[in-house]
Amino acid sequence: MNRLLINLQHYRTNLLLLGLSLSMACNNDSTNEEGSSDNLNASGTIQLSGDETSDIGSSLKIGNIATGRSDLTGNSKTIIITDDKTKIDENGPIPSDLQNNFIIIGLDLGESSTSDASKSLSMNITIDGTEYKHACASPNFGSFIDCGSNYSIDFDKKEVIFSETTVINTKTNAILTMNGTVLWK
Repeated sequence: MNRLLINLQHYRTNLLLLGLSLSMACNNDSTNEEGSSDNLNASGTIQLSGDETSDIGSSLKIGNIATGRSDLTGNSKTIIITDDKTKIDENGPIPSDLQNNFIIIGLDLGESSTSDASKSLSMNITIDGTEYKHACASPNFGSFIDCGSNYSIDFDKKEVIFSETTVINTKTNAILTMNGTVLWK
């Protein structure tokens, strides 16, 4: 359980670093948006390309999604995407397989964006117990790479689009490119 709390803290820290000024500018409350939910019926596959795919694989099959969880992420304009064995409850993502899982947290402020950054991703992929942590921000913020112009979260259409979306490994600086669409009901 301690490892899970450390992983969840990694995502919170990345989102806070990427969006601290964004969250303050948006005047969000600390509860879920009305209609926000955990473990929504999600579908999609994200294709990965880059040097690390020999270690982590070339795709991520989506299992669960939670939207608007400002109580976990600090902003209601976020999504949490996980594999099918990682449920999301009131405390956040709970992987049933600590050796193999993934958790993606995305932020898209849309029209509420500030001059610092309007979109960000924090991603942790765990394969055979080894963690690969990636992040991006658009426009680039600090040492994070720009996510690219075709990454978006549409809360009305209930879809996330990754099109040539780039993320950087926070330890090795290896770059992954993400392509795919995630839908939820």
